[in-house]
Amino acid sequence: MPNLPDLASGFKTLREMDLNAIREQAESPLHVAVVGDAGVGKSTLIAQLLAGPRQTEPPGVPPVTEHRLDENILLQPHSIVLLMLDVAQAEHPRERQFFDKLPVHKPPMVVCYNKADLAPNPQAVLNEAMRWPGAEVVAIAAPDRNSLLRGLVPAMLRACRGREVILGRRLPMLREPVSRKLIDDTCFINGAYSLTTGLAEINVVLDVPLNVADMVMLTKNQALMAYKIALAMGLPSDWRETIPKLATVVGSAFIWRQVARQLIGLIPAFGIIPKIAVSYAGTYAVGQAIYQWCVNGEKLKPEALKSLYADALTRGREVARSLLAKRKAAQLEAPKQRRGLFAPAPVCPSCGKKVPKGATFCAFCGKPLAEPLPAPADEPAPTQDAKQGEPKVE
Repeated sequence: MPNLPDLASGFKTLREMDLNAIREQAESPLHVAVVGDAGVGKSTLIAQLLAGPRQTEPPGVPPVTEHRLDENILLQPHSIVLLMLDVAQAEHPRERQFFDKLPVHKPPMVVCYNKADLAPNPQAVLNEAMRWPGAEVVAIAAPDRNSLLRGLVPAMLRACRGREVILGRRLPMLREPVSRKLIDDTCFINGAYSLTTGLAEINVVLDVPLNVADMVMLTKNQALMAYKIALAMGLPSDWRETIPKLATVVGSAFIWRQVARQLIGLIPAFGIIPKIAVSYAGTYAVGQAIYQWCVNGEKLKPEALKSLYADALTRGREVARSLLAKRKAAQLEAPKQRRGLFAPAPVCPSCGKKVPKGATFCAFCGKPLAEPLPAPADEPAPTQDAKQGEPKVE
């Protein structure tokens, strides 16, 4: 059997990527403007945002500032506005006036109806979303951290898509949710990628080389996830300093995962669901090990890793069944079209590299591909005798 890469080799592969772009994004400026009337709970909310694990922000201008409604706030492209209202008040004319004065291209904004714990029906405020077009609307209780984690944090992540790492790095309250999102997203990407390559591996001749390439991609995605988690948790942004430390956290402890992955991946008849579940569970265990090390500086013991892996394996099987069901449903709904033999190969919109026809995930960056393009106009339509669809998966 070929020697498959471990996580340390995944970190080596990262050096071939442009890590400076990720580093620059993590170090980009961030300004959170908490705006509201006196007594609405602005100071309480700011204290919550700045409380969290591993508070190692570099000295400088605080990322969160407090403002009155009548202030002339200088908002930059990197600003986020948290507009706080008292849920007990029926009308909010001053907040409305502030909102209307914002530029046409408003910065990301979350309208927070505070003191929702004192309201008879706090969820009713969500019906007010139409009054604040373009903003996220949530009901919160600023002193209640769980309330903020359930409502405010998801709203901030939705309002600032693509900036999760910088949000976690500068706002400690968001570090655990951002790390969890990075882990979940990478688990799903690796599971979906294994589904795509797993269908090809039904061909026994192609099985071994595809599994080697599969492991390279999965470990690279895991290493990239680990670096982003470290950045979100406030570790030094210089990858030359951080990556070697991350490689020692789980590199040698995952030999058992590689063995399981190798055995399942090199036996096509074993099935696609176990293959997806193993890639999902391995990614989850790696992410949790990195997160726990970032929080307290301690490595998880092998027993704890195996326990995490076992729990994630069960969840990974559920994800695998869901992915297969969605794929089959998409095949039934998709129009029966085919590309010509000499039609140009599709290109990944994320990395720009050519990908095989019919693929749903890029083999180079692991990102989902766009919807397949329709057949060229000069291509004859398929006859009724043409065979459509993909190999049947048992």
